[in-house]
Amino acid sequence: MRPDRASTGRRWWRGLAAALALAASLPAQAQAPTASELRLRVEGAFLVNFVRYTDWPEQRFTEPGAPYVVSVVGDAEATDAIAAVATAAGSIRGRRIVVRRVRFDARLDPASRRVAIRRLRESHVVFVAGGDVEGARLVLRAVAGAPVLTVSDVPGFAAAGGMLGLVRSGRNLAIEANPAAIRDSEMQVSAKVLKLARLWGAP
Repeated sequence: MRPDRASTGRRWWRGLAAALALAASLPAQAQAPTASELRLRVEGAFLVNFVRYTDWPEQRFTEPGAPYVVSVVGDAEATDAIAAVATAAGSIRGRRIVVRRVRFDARLDPASRRVAIRRLRESHVVFVAGGDVEGARLVLRAVAGAPVLTVSDVPGFAAAGGMLGLVRSGRNLAIEANPAAIRDSEMQVSAKVLKLARLWGAP
């Protein structure tokens, strides 16, 4: 029997709640987390769930225990908050999640740009944290044709060709998806994700 939308949603949200609970269990810091850090932790929990519900070609991993690599195009605060959630979440299917920051914008010199593009294309997930649609499009062009799951909280990201967007829905985050962009890649994003998303380009 095919699972219904309600049961699919329950499994997704249970996974998301687990990731958030683990993030909340991190050692207390001297200062309480800011609203921005809390928002980024929630986005990090979504990213952990996206990794959990995505399959990459086996050749994307150099060895059986090689980690999932999440590259963050954004500031240090975004990278640190997402890394904290990923670390707290532990391994997924025997692989840990490694989060790294990659600077990529139009101001890079040619040599630095080539290095940044290589690092982005070697990633499993690229998350564009903040910025604008034009900056996000630069990233999308850099990883075009590579099996990289592209995610962003930039408004209009999915409509611009990104695979998964995180958008505000009242006080919560919602998912936007671009099925055509996902279909053109070598990855398999579970229907569990797409059933919960607003779809761009869907018939």
